[in-house]
Amino acid sequence: MAQHDYNIGDQNGFDFLLDLNNALSAIVTNNAGSSEPNTTFAHMLWFDTNNDLMKMRNEANSAWVIVAKKDGSGWTPYWQGTALGTAAGRAFLAAVDPEAQRTALGLVIGTDIPPNASPTFTGVPTAPTAATATNTTQIATTAYVRAMAHPLAIAGGGVGVFTSISATAGAALVLPAGGTWIYFYLIVNSGGGISGHLSGHAAGGSIIYAGSSGIQPIGWAWRKA
Repeated sequence: MAQHDYNIGDQNGFDFLLDLNNALSAIVTNNAGSSEPNTTFAHMLWFDTNNDLMKMRNEANSAWVIVAKKDGSGWTPYWQGTALGTAAGRAFLAAVDPEAQRTALGLVIGTDIPPNASPTFTGVPTAPTAATATNTTQIATTAYVRAMAHPLAIAGGGVGVFTSISATAGAALVLPAGGTWIYFYLIVNSGGGISGHLSGHAAGGSIIYAGSSGIQPIGWAWRKA
C-alpha cells in the first residue's frame, strides 16, 4: 500500500529509481491508505483502508465517489452512494424513476431494451403455459392454444380434452380408457353416405358401437371426468 503525488522531479539516479518505484506501487495498490492522497486527480482511485471502501475522484476533482465496499472476500457495488444487493439498495432502486435508471445505465428503448408498450420480440420467446381453461389476461402459449383448440387437433386422456374416435369398417367403436366421456359419432356406410348418428356418455373403455359389416363409425369424444 502506498500513495504518491505523481510528480517525479529532477534528481539523481538512485533517488529517481526510488521515487519511480513508489509511484508505481501507489498505482498498483489503488493509492490505498487510511487517509486520502494529498494530491488528487479527476477519476483517481483510492482504496480507503479504514472503511474498506473503493472510491473514485469525481470529474471535477472536488469529491470522492464510493464505487464498492470490500466484504470479506467479495465486493458490494455502489450506485450513486447506495450499496446495491441490500434491502436499502433494493428500496432505493425501486424508488428511482425507471427512465432515470435507463438513462444512468445508457440503455436506449427499442435498441437495448424493448419498450413497455407494444414490445416487439425476435427469435423464439417463451412463457409459462397456463392451466387448462384459464380465463385471464395471461399470455397464451402455443402449447395452451393447442390444448384448447378444435377437437380434431387434439389427442389425449386428461379431463377436458377432446379427441377424435373412429374404427375400421365392421369393427366396434371403443372410447379411450379412463374417466367418463361424452361422445358423438356418425355412421358412415360403404358408399360414403351418412346413415345415422348417435351421442351419449359412457365410461372410458366402453364399446359404444358394436360394429356392422361395411359400416364405419367416426366421431369425437370429450372427457368430462
